[in-house]
Amino acid sequence: MTVAVIDTNVLIRLVLDDNQQQSDAAFEVLNSASSVVVTTPVFCEFVWVMRSIKTGAGNKSYSKKMIADSIRHFIEFDQVIIADAEVQAGLKMLDAGGDFADGVIEYTGRALARHAATTFFSFDKDAVSRLARQGVSALLLH
Repeated sequence: MTVAVIDTNVLIRLVLDDNQQQSDAAFEVLNSASSVVVTTPVFCEFVWVMRSIKTGAGNKSYSKKMIADSIRHFIEFDQVIIADAEVQAGLKMLDAGGDFADGVIEYTGRALARHAATTFFSFDKDAVSRLARQGVSALLLH
């Protein structure tokens, strides 16, 4: 059996099912692989792409809730392997209305520092504010 490491475009085809040939191929990988490895950067790109796609007559992008729900549904498959704590940190930030990648960056930085007292620095006022509301030390650079 194969251990598949999938790219963002495969995950997009699985979720959107908008290109029959590519969607079928993506589902075949999911169904035939013994394990499907999805790296955290794939989820970061997935969120960015889904937020960039314009849908329907209203020309709106996919909601953060819909994107978070899609990720949660996908990672429930038994054969999917992820960096769970990183992905959960990204989902927590997305649930709070922020950017998935900012949650991952803060968590991964803290983990690399071996959970020592760390401070997240950014020029992104929204990210700093949302992390601070989660009890994370975060400072806005000017």
